[in-house]
Amino acid sequence: MVQQAANTVISESVNEAQLDPFPLSPEQVIEGNPQASAKLIWVSDDGRQASGIWECTPGTFNYSHTNETAGVIAGKATITPEGGEPIEIGPGSIVFFAEGSQTHWVVEETVRKAFHLQADGGLGL
Repeated sequence: MVQQAANTVISESVNEAQLDPFPLSPEQVIEGNPQASAKLIWVSDDGRQASGIWECTPGTFNYSHTNETAGVIAGKATITPEGGEPIEIGPGSIVFFAEGSQTHWVVEETVRKAFHLQADGGLGL
């Protein structure tokens, strides 16, 4: 259930939350069969911000980001920003993706993260 009320405190177990399918498009997938799932726990009234939990099984894919801050709680992946150096993420990592960032993901062990998204033009959720 997505909460939208102002002045609300929302709590969810990142480790135990039941997630819904949130598939990658076939055009994004490079190798393997990565299966993504997510749960939105909050979306702002104007649709420009959201918080939730995301998980992805092993595989390789490309991703185009909105502004996102994420804290990884499980798994292992290597993320390579377009034109940049590879970044290793795992439990305890925090990462920020700027809007418009293009990344190449290699998920080695199922990754689970808590995230917050922001997009001036709206998220389309």
